[in-house]
Amino acid sequence: MSFVDGPTLAVVVDSSRLAAGIVDRDGEVLIRDRVGTPNRDVWRSLERLVRRVMAAKPGEIHMPVAVGVSSIGSLDLQAGSVTPETMAAWSSFPIVQHLESLTGLPVALDSAAGAAAEAERWVGEAVGLPSYLTLLLDQTIESACIINDVRLRGAHGNGGSLAHLAVDPDGFPCGCGAIGCLNMYASAAAIEAEINRPLRRAPDSVVERTGIMVGRAIASAAAVFDLTTVFISGSVVDTFGDSMLDSMRREIGLRSNLDNLSDLSVREPSGLIQPLVGAAAISRFMDPYAPPATAR
Repeated sequence: MSFVDGPTLAVVVDSSRLAAGIVDRDGEVLIRDRVGTPNRDVWRSLERLVRRVMAAKPGEIHMPVAVGVSSIGSLDLQAGSVTPETMAAWSSFPIVQHLESLTGLPVALDSAAGAAAEAERWVGEAVGLPSYLTLLLDQTIESACIINDVRLRGAHGNGGSLAHLAVDPDGFPCGCGAIGCLNMYASAAAIEAEINRPLRRAPDSVVERTGIMVGRAIASAAAVFDLTTVFISGSVVDTFGDSMLDSMRREIGLRSNLDNLSDLSVREPSGLIQPLVGAAAISRFMDPYAPPATAR
């Protein structure tokens, strides 16, 4: 069931840029704008961006009826807050309440991978596919899972997240307090911090290791969620390419010998779905997880 059926104000929050736009009911971006993510006063920058997009609305475009917002990092959907790992300025930031107050519209919040998952079943390669996982390997690691057409959310909205799945019991310590999390081996931020150089200059050993760790995480997730399809994308995938993917697939093959995992497929989406479309998709498919912040 759609949460809204009309134009959506889409908002995207990630470590490098803030984006906002108006997306119609067919997934077409009608208006868009973006700015670099500042180190401080992030909300002020986002507020100005949203106001600019709303003011730029031509007369023939209908007013948005809801807001869909995607953010990197951990979520608390009950509080309507986000804690992006790479944005020190925001910790448990109540973005839903701020956007509701700014726009006067209902706001649906999800993770970056949740937005990608919703977009794939709206206008992408998951149309008609009931169960799958999306895995984004960018500056941070984001993932989301849909089972039998239901988005898994968990107690706070982070259901299906693999970033802090342990893939190396004797591995690197992670900021979460655990050891050997996938985040420390497959996020661009962690890899670049380790090698002290840009991602594109990572040695072959690191590229292969990244594939192995991602393969372990996917094999574990497939076993837990009984999956047959995983969509993988992001700057790490784009930069490391086939060498990483081949290593990943070998590791999956070693660790996925259960009969129900025999047809497990890891795919790179062939079509580029804009993040703004993903943010808009959140409001179209998201069941109201909690009452609006203004009502609490």
